[in-house]
Amino acid sequence: MDRREYFDGLSSRWDSFTDAAKVQGALATMLHGFGLRSDEHILDLGCGTGNLTQVLCSVLGARGCITAVDLAPAMIATARERVTDPRVQWVVADAMSLPLPDASVDRVICFSAWAHFPDPWRVAKELGRVIRTDGQLHIVHIDGRDKINAIHTGAGGAIGHDLLPPAADLVSLLRAVGYAVAGEVDTPDSYRVSARWVQ
Repeated sequence: MDRREYFDGLSSRWDSFTDAAKVQGALATMLHGFGLRSDEHILDLGCGTGNLTQVLCSVLGARGCITAVDLAPAMIATARERVTDPRVQWVVADAMSLPLPDASVDRVICFSAWAHFPDPWRVAKELGRVIRTDGQLHIVHIDGRDKINAIHTGAGGAIGHDLLPPAADLVSLLRAVGYAVAGEVDTPDSYRVSARWVQ
């Protein structure tokens, strides 16, 4: 079973694994700290069942829009039912090959998905292609790295080796690709790396 099949199989149960209100509250707090403009085009990378997408819809203005991308068609189908806002475009795609024009998004937010990309270098390069110059990238989890990695290891199978690196290692990768890193958090309760595309 590959990752697409794995997540397709979990799509109908995904939101039962967490407290939706707690997740959305944490995401709303996180977004407030990012200083989003109301008219941004945001790429929600690894959107899953639409938790972040839904919160983004509540903070963006009428001219803002979201491209929500996930590898798993069933995840996208579940998210579509949950979030019907016309400002959202749903896309089934691999993060290493996004069907988006160059320099077409203002900001990428990758929530709870980075560990599942088998080639993070290629993903970071592809995101640099679609982010406008000086656009933002945020790689975030609302749990700590050790907890996330333990969950993935315990699940085994398609995601058993999907591990978040120390934030310092991700910072090094992003800088090598062409980002200016704005901040990092790697604590028992949170994981976040924010960067700006400058190359």
